[in-house]
Amino acid sequence: MIMKTSRLISLFTLIVLLASCVKEGELCEQQIQKNLQVMVDSMLTNYKLKYPGYPGGLALKVVSKKGSYFASTGMGAGITDQIHFRAASNSKTFTSAAILLLAQEGKLNIDARITDTIPGTTMTYFPLDKNYKIPFRNKITIRQLLQHIAGVWDVSNEVIPDTISADVPYKGQNYLDYVLKSEPAHTFTFDELVEVVATCELYYSRPGKAHHYSNTGYSILGKIIERISGKSYSQFVTERIIVPMGLTGSSLPFSGDDQLLPAPYAKGYYYSPDILECTKSNLSANVAEGTLITTPENLVRFLRNLLRGEGVLTSYWINNVMLAAPEIPADAGNYACGIFYAPNLGYGHNGAHEGYLSRMVSDPNSDITIVTFSNAWNITDEKDTIIEQMTFLLDEGCYKAKYIVQ
Repeated sequence: MIMKTSRLISLFTLIVLLASCVKEGELCEQQIQKNLQVMVDSMLTNYKLKYPGYPGGLALKVVSKKGSYFASTGMGAGITDQIHFRAASNSKTFTSAAILLLAQEGKLNIDARITDTIPGTTMTYFPLDKNYKIPFRNKITIRQLLQHIAGVWDVSNEVIPDTISADVPYKGQNYLDYVLKSEPAHTFTFDELVEVVATCELYYSRPGKAHHYSNTGYSILGKIIERISGKSYSQFVTERIIVPMGLTGSSLPFSGDDQLLPAPYAKGYYYSPDILECTKSNLSANVAEGTLITTPENLVRFLRNLLRGEGVLTSYWINNVMLAAPEIPADAGNYACGIFYAPNLGYGHNGAHEGYLSRMVSDPNSDITIVTFSNAWNITDEKDTIIEQMTFLLDEGCYKAKYIVQ
């Protein structure tokens, strides 16, 4: 009887301890959630002290060993981690994953030159007609395109120099702006964008000699994906990455008249300090480098699972290829294959498209993944205020969030 009573007391004590642990864990999660909310509120409040009319908000999604959290401010009531936004250049990590998936399946060699033949076919990775005769095309490799060291001139971010010899009507203008002025719903294509580079004979450097970010370099990768798979870029990435990874809130528009965001969505704004809504946008020129529409939950899920080897790529292709930054050229920095390393944060990317700024980062060692975005561009001092905004609201937000949850 004494033994039986002792066992009952021990069992009761264990139950109390377990209940206490659960309660303590719940309180811990509640406190983390509260701290994250206080953090985003404080950051936006402080930012608005300098820019009182700023119309945007701030949203933050964090997943760690301790739990899953979402906090937002300045975007209205009832916002959840299912809110849609334009993730812009975070799309490049999807393109990299698609290229490496094809390599993993033996369908391409990432160190092949783009004029080489696709394995098992008589077709080259890159068309060889005159419209694709970009400078140094016989020297450019697929890996160099992924790492932005191919020297490919960027049509979307540059103005065509007045000094080119080609007789084209868009000389001295940005090509995209030139086209969209008369045709706002124009559907740009990979062929069209690359032809501009070929016709104008523009480049930044010889392949492998310097690092220069190039959206058009990723347009070439999109073309390579299409030639190998026999499917459109959007179709291939949707079928082979988005669907298998359960990214139900993500999409890749490609038509010039597909300019809306699915509900629920965060409206995008310009702040100059006049306020202009710019939610609608023609993203057809950004396919393969910046067209992604997604949610904070989806983007966290994608990056975390991808880097853990639980997505579509094996750990070998993640650790030995995707995350491997080039040793040369010296200015390549921490940019690897469609992803870069941020000290004390981990691996990820950022994105900037009219009205939206975003950041995704994941640290496989601490298992902390963070996605944050703001739904306005502060262009009061053009690029300088956008960079300030990215640094203060997004980068600093990621560092603070990681400190809170670790």
